[in-house]
Amino acid sequence: MSTTTTNTNTSTNTNDTQNLDQKQQQKNNTASSTTSQNMGSIGTYLSSIITTVVTILIYFIFGAITLYECKLAQSNILPTDLDCFPYTENQLEIQKIVTNIFITNTDPQESVKLSFPYDKHNAKNMLLDMFRKYKEKPNSNFFMNYFISILEGLISYSNNALTGYYNLLNGTPEMFIVLLGPIISLFYFCVVPFIGLFVTIYYYFSSMSWFFKENTNTSSTGEAKWSDVNLLDPFRYGGAFFLVFVFFILFWVLLFTFMPLFPFIVFYMCVFLTFGYKGEINNDKVSLGHIIKNIFKHYKLTIMVILTIFIVLSAFSNLGTTAGVFSILTVVLIYFNIIPIKIFEAYKPSNLTTVTTYEQAQKKCVITNRKPKTFLDNMQNFFDIQNGGRLTKELKKFGKKMQG
Repeated sequence: MSTTTTNTNTSTNTNDTQNLDQKQQQKNNTASSTTSQNMGSIGTYLSSIITTVVTILIYFIFGAITLYECKLAQSNILPTDLDCFPYTENQLEIQKIVTNIFITNTDPQESVKLSFPYDKHNAKNMLLDMFRKYKEKPNSNFFMNYFISILEGLISYSNNALTGYYNLLNGTPEMFIVLLGPIISLFYFCVVPFIGLFVTIYYYFSSMSWFFKENTNTSSTGEAKWSDVNLLDPFRYGGAFFLVFVFFILFWVLLFTFMPLFPFIVFYMCVFLTFGYKGEINNDKVSLGHIIKNIFKHYKLTIMVILTIFIVLSAFSNLGTTAGVFSILTVVLIYFNIIPIKIFEAYKPSNLTTVTTYEQAQKKCVITNRKPKTFLDNMQNFFDIQNGGRLTKELKKFGKKMQG
């Protein structure tokens, strides 16, 4: 009987010990799980802060680029006119103006003055300079000039689209340009190349006027001398019409293959080329990099306010209400300088003057040599009955020659 009681007590003690061990293990597992969850929440919070900081920095870089493009457009120095330099040797006269950048909210408003002089550097365009020099070479070929003409037309269209859009955007408040300009530009940059497809189609056919041109300079010196091919050279004249026919057939192949991509490539190439222009602030040369660097100085308060809002919201969503309230309290203490961290102190530049006009610079082209007429112009002249018709005139010349 005693042995049975002892065994029962031992069994009970063993069960109690096992239960205690299980409860302790559960507590340990719960504590471990809680710690793991907390560490996970902190990791998520830190990750969201890093992502937010990087995103805001990148966005304000695009804001700085948009602001830079607006001032460049107001200066009106992009190559937009096909009759003028750097497409031809016809020189440009561009009004020198100063633009307003980093505008204050004071009364009266003040700004830093940025200008883009039309000097040797800003007038240079590597691609267009290469095209212009080729067209002037004594051995310049009409067939190569056909493709150059298409490219030049599309480049001119792209630069006009950039100048027009950014000059329009330049008339809005600077804060609007920096904060919303990149988003608006994203949509605009999708529309312009799409319209550019129709521009490409136009220049594809209008540039066929080069098929009816002949370089009469047979020497290896001097410049190319272009003259119209006529009926007195029936082989060359027939060859020009044959090329028109071939490229008309080829057009339908290109339209459904490479051609739709072409306007996008040219347009974004033109956007990239605008980054190379040099401006002046207080007689010091500045570039796009200078504008990007200074956007973080002049918009420091705006950037910190936006960043603080996202940090507080992330604290609430990832760490809970207590951490969120504590983050708000910390921000308040920093704002009132109780915690002496001057992140909400606005940057105060010293080189400010009263805001000037936003009018775009005037551009004048001194034309001494117009580019050849387009294929459409030539065809209109060819069948111009009212003026006797070029076809009739060419037939008369051919008849006189045959008669001796």
